[in-house]
Amino acid sequence: MNSRRSHRGGVFPRFDAREDVDREIRAHLDLRAEELEAEGWEPAAAREEARRVFGDEDSVARACRAIAASHQRAVRRGRVMDAIGQDLRFAVRTLFKSPGFALVALVTLSLGIGANTAVFSVVSGVLLRPLPFDDPEELVWLQEIGNHGGTMSVAWPNYTDWRDQSTSFAALAAVNDFNATVLGGDEPVRADGLMVGEDYWKVFPTSPLQGRLTVAADHVPGAPAVVVVSRSFWANQLGGRPLDGQSLEVLGIRVQVVGVVADGAGYPTDTQLWTPAEPLNNSTSRTSHNWSVVGRLAAGVPVGRARDEIDLITKRITALPDEDPDFLATGAAVVPLMDEIVGDLRQPLYLLLGAAVLVLLVACTNLASTLLARGASRSRELAVRASLGAGRARITRQLLTESLLLSVMGGAGGVGLAYLVVVAIRRSAPAFLPRLGEVALSPSVLVFTAAATVLTALLFGLLPALRLTKVEAGEALRAGSRGNAMDGRALVWRFLVGTEVALALVLLVGSGLLVRSFRTLLGEDLGFDAADVAVVSVSLSNLKYPEPEDHGRFYDELLGRVAAVPGAGAVGLISDVPLRDGLANGRLELDGDLDKQAIGAYVVASGGVFEVLDIPLLAGRVFDGRDGPDGEMVAMVSESFADRFWPGEDPVGKQVTGGGMDNFYPVRQESFARVVGVVADIRHRDVGREAYPTVYFPYTQRPYRIQYGASVLVESASGEPTSMAPELRSVLRAADPDIPVRMGSLGAIVASSLGERRFLMFVMGGFSVLALVLATVGIFGVVSYSVGRRRREIGIRVALGAAPESVVRMVVRAAMTMVAGGLVAGLVAALAMTSAMRSFLYEISPTDPLAVGAAVVTLFGAAVFASWLPARSGTRVDPMVTMRSE
Repeated sequence: MNSRRSHRGGVFPRFDAREDVDREIRAHLDLRAEELEAEGWEPAAAREEARRVFGDEDSVARACRAIAASHQRAVRRGRVMDAIGQDLRFAVRTLFKSPGFALVALVTLSLGIGANTAVFSVVSGVLLRPLPFDDPEELVWLQEIGNHGGTMSVAWPNYTDWRDQSTSFAALAAVNDFNATVLGGDEPVRADGLMVGEDYWKVFPTSPLQGRLTVAADHVPGAPAVVVVSRSFWANQLGGRPLDGQSLEVLGIRVQVVGVVADGAGYPTDTQLWTPAEPLNNSTSRTSHNWSVVGRLAAGVPVGRARDEIDLITKRITALPDEDPDFLATGAAVVPLMDEIVGDLRQPLYLLLGAAVLVLLVACTNLASTLLARGASRSRELAVRASLGAGRARITRQLLTESLLLSVMGGAGGVGLAYLVVVAIRRSAPAFLPRLGEVALSPSVLVFTAAATVLTALLFGLLPALRLTKVEAGEALRAGSRGNAMDGRALVWRFLVGTEVALALVLLVGSGLLVRSFRTLLGEDLGFDAADVAVVSVSLSNLKYPEPEDHGRFYDELLGRVAAVPGAGAVGLISDVPLRDGLANGRLELDGDLDKQAIGAYVVASGGVFEVLDIPLLAGRVFDGRDGPDGEMVAMVSESFADRFWPGEDPVGKQVTGGGMDNFYPVRQESFARVVGVVADIRHRDVGREAYPTVYFPYTQRPYRIQYGASVLVESASGEPTSMAPELRSVLRAADPDIPVRMGSLGAIVASSLGERRFLMFVMGGFSVLALVLATVGIFGVVSYSVGRRRREIGIRVALGAAPESVVRMVVRAAMTMVAGGLVAGLVAALAMTSAMRSFLYEISPTDPLAVGAAVVTLFGAAVFASWLPARSGTRVDPMVTMRSE
């Protein structure tokens, strides 16, 4: 059937078979009626009989049209595949004709798409992928709110009241993590454990791989101590043996191993041991904030309603306090568990994703301007094709196919680059990045990459395709012989180059601010010297050393042995390593008066710590041999503590105690210590946070604080802490073979504390350098093509006596008009967007003139250089040769 009607205007025309089908049916009926009339039928009867024999005309017509449509679809599919194959073959030939352009375009796209894929894989794994638990949207994290307005851990009695009185939760469980020496396995090891409340396995339901989970009978005071272990701990430390008779020593208690669960069965996901909390906890104080609480919401209960209920219960149970009101909760916070896990990482990761998108946009504008400029040399080819009958839609489709082929190849390269980046991130295992095991090139990431690839092809290919197909064939053929400068495209070029410059400037300003901020942070005085200090973490068995005094005697002997190690300088012991272990704080009493109270941090140390860390002594003395268990109780305070609580007075000789911090609480009146020294402040909690008022007690007099672990600090005489590692390991094994050895350097701890800021700075810096290179290449390409098209004009100018330097200035000046607009727009955008970076900056304003000025000068200088090179080369051509070739 041949149709006389078709829907024109598309790339592939659609035909309508309706008229053909109707005409064929009418012709068939007419022919049959004529045959019947020839046999002697009356015309009306013949017509009626023909229709009766033929059947339902509408049904037959629909069937015929369906057959015709199916045939047309098959033909259309064949034409589409043939056209696609033809376009792809032509695109491949075109790219092979310009290998330099193809290589630059592929590298540009691979970097842009690879950056986006790598960052999105991190965002997807950390922020977007659901937690690996049943119904993760029901999981929440609960904390108390203190009178200072911030959140804090939960007091055990408050947790039990929440559990018993709330109706918004299917289950609530208190948890307290610990890292302790575990004995009884194949070798001594430090393991991450969790003390858990009774309903923990209701919050995180799972099936044991071996044995059983903890049950209600295990969660009562006096119950036999039991533990559930992870599959990896069972395999590595228990050799995968049957559980019958297996026991371990954990936290100084002999515990029976009753079950094995899969790795990551609960939160935190790196937990290796789970032991019931109730037999180990008998606290009735509402001011002892030592627990975290996880919960599972009841079906249909929103987080907001649960928060309101827990907040109300908290205010009710603390309304009539019988304890210090300064340490009582004033409310409660309930947040999704995902928010607790990712913490403050949402903003940095989304910032990096935005930066990666800007890089891709720079790459797209780079290629769009290059394609448009390159199209100047193809205008004659496109004009010839148009004059031979190719429609604008056909030529547009061919140009878009070339762009899509480039983008797909660039996407493939980007996936390979992203894979290498993800592998590097997972191997480096940055401590600040949670859920690192979830970071991978997952199907969702690949879908994102595919979408980015197609969108990229449209972004950099559509505008050049539409612009190049607007030129009239006759005009292009005439212009092709004269080699004009294609002035009609100048406005588009200015827009593309300006956009590229503006986007690059935003990234340069952002990275400049982060670099300035990081340098400022590095320049801060920590109050101690970490460069040459080794850190040896020690945790003793509380079965072998049952009393705190036993720990003190052991560390006395250990410090003596370590001091004798070749290459060891000063040696000290500390309960909390700066920038690693946090800082315990709470109520202290002053001057022998239990009613004269202060809030401060509490650290137990030896006198050698201050020498190891080079902490200046401002007054008095440090701890020494006089401060043994039987000597007068003494203490040291930091400068900020003395200034805050004894302003204008000599703190040496004052009294302080910290009964709430250790086992001296019942005898606070007798445990006041005399201040014997004042030392300078140190930044113990965070490099970017001010020093906290701190009291130091000698470990010999307060051994309770080192009963569950302490760290030996050793100054290296050679300046390289790791050089002493073999000797220190030997000393530890000789002192007690049941001590698992864990060593490091204080310098590495300081560096790790800055890991998040360093990661953000390096990635943003890499993106900005990439954007700068792309913008420079883009300007170079556009100016090069412009100079090439203006070769005849430049030749005439030189032939008429124009100095080459003046021609160079003319070309550079024209290029700078494009760049200047981009710099202005980019400066406005940068100042607007970098205000969102305020939380990432340390003592640097988002409008810091040095960072902004450096970015502008750098980009302007790169643009001048990128335009000077082709301008200079364009003036070195013999003008007569150029004019004759034209």
